[in-house]
Amino acid sequence: MMLFRECDGSIISRKAITVLLCVLSPIGSLGGFALHESSKFDHERTLFAEYSRKHPLFWNGAKQSHRDCHCERSRKLYAKQSACNDSENEWGVPFSSDLPPLYDSKQRPLPKALPNGGKVTLLGSGPGDPDLLTVAAHRLLTEVAAKENTLVVVDRLVSQEILDLIQAAEIKIARKLPGCADLAQEEIYWWCYQGLNQGRHVIRLKIGDPFVFGRGGEEVLKFREFGVEPTVIPGVSAAFSAPLLGNIPVTHRGVSNQVVMCTGYGREGSSPDLIKYHEEQTIVFLMAVGRLKELCHRLITMAGYPNDTPVAIVERAGCPNQRTVIGDISNIASLAEQHNVKPPSTVVVGKVVRVLIDDDTIDQVVFASPNADRKLDNGQ
Repeated sequence: MMLFRECDGSIISRKAITVLLCVLSPIGSLGGFALHESSKFDHERTLFAEYSRKHPLFWNGAKQSHRDCHCERSRKLYAKQSACNDSENEWGVPFSSDLPPLYDSKQRPLPKALPNGGKVTLLGSGPGDPDLLTVAAHRLLTEVAAKENTLVVVDRLVSQEILDLIQAAEIKIARKLPGCADLAQEEIYWWCYQGLNQGRHVIRLKIGDPFVFGRGGEEVLKFREFGVEPTVIPGVSAAFSAPLLGNIPVTHRGVSNQVVMCTGYGREGSSPDLIKYHEEQTIVFLMAVGRLKELCHRLITMAGYPNDTPVAIVERAGCPNQRTVIGDISNIASLAEQHNVKPPSTVVVGKVVRVLIDDDTIDQVVFASPNADRKLDNGQ
């Protein structure tokens, strides 16, 4: 619980002050809102300032300045504060599980829109090329976003080319840096909750397809806890589009008759279970570039993959700066490090990697983008 401490040592809970402010200043048709240090409600700040003058307070919460800090630095800097603030995390964001529903969340079916007009759309952005957006996605991000009171909450890895299309008045980009995924996810829920409480159309824009290793199902359940049923619009998953854009068929007669999709990270950062080697099998890994060395070692030692199994990495699929790096299980991690490969990247493992790319043509495709005017030399 976030605590406020008066000068005489007595303690007032943050929830009590939130209730006080909600009673004095209901917002929207539902009334009430969750107090937040970075709130943009001027009236809320005025009320809080008035209360502070009458009751000198010391706020034990993490300060707004931490938002520009690196996650690890923030974690160390605010460890002591977060230990006593059990209603907010160390970023100063309320835990989504503590937020009161904006509508009766037990009612079924839930409404697509709240009484104040608030609604949410879970939208897939595809691999990165704006031309690969669905018609529905393009319309929402341009025509609908320009007309409605829209807040777009965007995954960090959504391409700049797609961001440039968005016509919404407000865009918030998630800060899912390595080691910060859970903190950033809570911040995403908080942004969405605020938007819904303000009667806005919240567009939750996710990379690829929301339901393919994108926490899409988790977010649907969370929005239901808030009291609203989201509209879900699929996107083109990088699991299939990225290999295609890298000139790699995930299936090919006589080479691969099965495809396995896998994430590089299991729950709480664990390593996923691996399926045993099969010669006519393709594995497509999403979110795996950060632990490629460990992954390849496990494929060899635990799943029985030969050292010379072809592997490709398609980085920033469909974007002007797309790169395709090709090697085998024994050297692909070193190649990725050498060429500074970064997310979003899709890793393809199996003989299909060399079906359309042979020794005579490999120099023409490695580091080349289908949307670029020239070959990218040395990864630049």
